Amino acid sequence: MKPPTSAPDCRPAIRRPALRVVAQTSDMLGEAPLWHPLEDCLYWLDLAGGRLHRMAADGHVATRRIDRPVPLGAVVAGPAAGCLILSARDGLALYDWASDTLVALCHPEAGRSAIGYNDAKVDRVGRLWIGTSDLAEQEPRGALWCWTPGRVPVLAEAGFTVVNGPAFSPDGRTLYLSDSVGRRVLAFDVAADAPVLTHRRVFAAMAVDEGYPDGLTVDAGGGVWLAHWDGWRITRFSPEGERMLVVPLPAPRITSLAFGGEGLATLFVTSARLDLAPPLIDAAPLSGALFAVEAGIKGLPERAFIPG
Repeated sequence: MKPPTSAPDCRPAIRRPALRVVAQTSDMLGEAPLWHPLEDCLYWLDLAGGRLHRMAADGHVATRRIDRPVPLGAVVAGPAAGCLILSARDGLALYDWASDTLVALCHPEAGRSAIGYNDAKVDRVGRLWIGTSDLAEQEPRGALWCWTPGRVPVLAEAGFTVVNGPAFSPDGRTLYLSDSVGRRVLAFDVAADAPVLTHRRVFAAMAVDEGYPDGLTVDAGGGVWLAHWDGWRITRFSPEGERMLVVPLPAPRITSLAFGGEGLATLFVTSARLDLAPPLIDAAPLSGALFAVEAGIKGLPERAFIPG
């Protein structure tokens, strides 16, 4: 057999799938999209603006001011429809949309100054993993906590400046985490019967022109989707960390993403306009909007967290 005359092209495909603007909410720091598994609606946050958005199945968007210290952190599904777990600088609380009320739950970072709560996700067995960050984004003071229902949160990993993600493989055995300031996505083996992470490894590293790794989600095929802060894109990686697909977006600061809609076939993508210079705002007026991408692959349902 004759050898190939040139090396195979291993660059990821760059595609422009169907893209639409779902809501131009002009979020300062849009984040934490969640398709609630117990109701057909999408929630997401404006962390810096202290706002919670809810988009109903008919596309109507309602917005609430959340009376908690900014920046807000994350939103995950609670034990009932309209029930959410919200994080802010003063810890985690149970929020009820119908009554617009908050009940404090826990604050594992209590006593540490200048620490903020960031992304959080529920794993395949119902544990809540919570990332924290150094608010100045200078020192490796951020951590990853794990809250098992009926117990107190425990420290699972530390030494990060900003923790983003996390996300879990379809079988729940791998946890993916964005070490944003380090410009890398890490992977860990995660035990099903204990909040223990092992076999820490670099899943993907970011070049300067790719921006900083931010929010993560995983699709039904095990592909890992990454939002790029200052990267104008989202990327799909194979389970082995190979770049499979790049989707350009009309905003530089892409923050997070989640599957939702009918059949979990739509990828909802949040963005930010925080600290963008006026010329860049002029060049990217959709910064801060919520986008929807028809990715051609389905997502996995998020689990609700039941504190116990």
